[in-house]
Amino acid sequence: MEALKTTEAEYIKVKYTPDQSKLIQEISTFLSIIIQIPETAIKGIVWNALREWQVKNNKTIADIAKLPITRRLNAVKEIFLLGNKILKSMLKQPESKNEIILDIAFEKAFKYYLNYISKGCQ
Repeated sequence: MEALKTTEAEYIKVKYTPDQSKLIQEISTFLSIIIQIPETAIKGIVWNALREWQVKNNKTIADIAKLPITRRLNAVKEIFLLGNKILKSMLKQPESKNEIILDIAFEKAFKYYLNYISKGCQ
């Protein structure tokens, strides 16, 4: 729980578009409901995943919207995997059961994203 509180308190500057900001908010809310942890904790985890992706790829999150669809999907999937990994690192026992729950939650959130872009949103 301490790791969640630390993550919850973090504020990381991540460059993204207004549409991406709205999507990040929606996905954070969606994940917090599924995983049943505070939305601000999820936002901290999302911010960490976004920041880690930016550093790893030397791009901003806003650059994702400019990518061809296949590369955009790969980038977003990578961010979801980073978020899942960050959250898993905070787990207590029983880890295996909680890891499965997190895997399912992040897959559902990715499907939420796929539905979002299928409606023509960036």
